Formats: sequence, C-alpha cells, structure tokens
Amino acid sequence: MIVISSFDGMTPSALWQDLRMGVENLRAWKRTAVVTDIGWMTHVTALFGWMTPGQTRHFPLAERDAAIAWAAESTPTD
Repeated sequence: MIVISSFDGMTPSALWQDLRMGVENLRAWKRTAVVTDIGWMTHVTALFGWMTPGQTRHFPLAERDAAIAWAAESTPTD
C-alpha cells in the first residue's frame, strides 16, 4: 500500500531508493493499493498500473481502511 497525502517533488536519491526497492521485490507484489487524493497521481495509476506486477487499484484517502482490506485479500494465484 502506498499512501500519498501530499507531494512536493522527489529528490533523485529518493527516486533511486524507491526504484531499487521496487525492482528487488518485484515478483513478490500481488496487489498495490495507491491511496491519494492527488488527481494526477490517480490518472498515472490508471494509465501505468498495468506495468506493475499483480493488481493495482486507486483509493481516495478517506478509504484507507478499504485499501488495507483490499491489499490484504488473497489473490487467485496465492
């Protein structure tokens, strides 16, 4: 689950760390819940979610508990 309540940019170092962690654990991802009210991030999730392994779904911040429940559910391949 990724929760983004605000976004003011990202340093190159932070981007590298995030990318490295993602690639190292890529095959372990079954579901990714992106929790944010930032409009452009919602669109990016919809456009590029297919590039992440498993399922990807957007939730508004007010539905954080639903995102946790969804991300914790078993997938058919578990």
